Amino acid sequence: MGSVKDLIVKKEATENESGIGVFQFSDDYSVFDYGKMADKIPDKGEALCRMAAYNFKELEKLGIKSHFRQLISGNEMEVDLVRVLRPGRDEITEQTTNYLVPLELIFRNSLPKGSSVFKRVEAGETTWEKLGLDIVPVPGTMLEAPIFDVSTKLERLDRYMGWGEAQELAKLTDSELQELKEKLNSINEFITKKAGQIGLEHADGKVEFGMNPERKLMLLDVVGTLDEDRMLYHGRHVSKQVLRDYYADNTDWGSEMEKVKKAGLPEEQWPKPPHLPKELIEIVSNMYKAVTEEWIGERIWNAPAIREVMGNYRDFMEGNKDK
Repeated sequence: MGSVKDLIVKKEATENESGIGVFQFSDDYSVFDYGKMADKIPDKGEALCRMAAYNFKELEKLGIKSHFRQLISGNEMEVDLVRVLRPGRDEITEQTTNYLVPLELIFRNSLPKGSSVFKRVEAGETTWEKLGLDIVPVPGTMLEAPIFDVSTKLERLDRYMGWGEAQELAKLTDSELQELKEKLNSINEFITKKAGQIGLEHADGKVEFGMNPERKLMLLDVVGTLDEDRMLYHGRHVSKQVLRDYYADNTDWGSEMEKVKKAGLPEEQWPKPPHLPKELIEIVSNMYKAVTEEWIGERIWNAPAIREVMGNYRDFMEGNKDK
């Protein structure tokens, strides 16, 4: 069970054989690590499922294997399953097979407002030099070359780390780490090119990998959707970031969440989020549907064009600013 999709296990994974599961995508959403929020975004689950299935098929043509098996229905996808083993318990070695690589891999092509990089530098957790930049960027800076970042996957709160620590944590050989980085770059290039074809800027995104029963890297979870990646249309976000921005800019809840997480308070003491305005729910629903239809080249809902949806979002933001 997850915040935005559930997993039905049809066959358990073993060391030597892939399992089989079904992702059921819901219309729920999650921001600030809170979990399932108070509202639903109509048709969001189907949009994510269809967009992800399309991306898996296209990446397969580029030689990037994944756990995708088939699209069952609009919001259901059948996938191969791997085992979830915990690092630090001697469960993973360089010979282990069929397991989740316990890392989240991030690519950054620009640094839009809301990018976690700015907070990390401000907090002294990293520097622009360590990130490979010889300038001090401002929100909106386009990068000459993408930055590749890595964080933990199975810890309570995500923690960024260097590639050396990541390699040791996941028990990857030098060649496996190199292959992982090459696949990360290829996936980023595919999503960036596809986004550009429909008038979007691909700012950043994240992916996950696993080792199959033959210890070959394969792409897991979901890739290249408006939940996993941040897209922009003429400088305005076209992704889940829209919801993060609303809570951060129009409510106290976002800053309250930052405080309780830093204080290490248990989840039962976290503040409850306020409801979204109905107008914003409709706009975000159309945003997911419009991008999906133009991305996969199919008319599923006859959604408005991305241009029209973003015009409505601009009007909403400007009207909200005047209140």
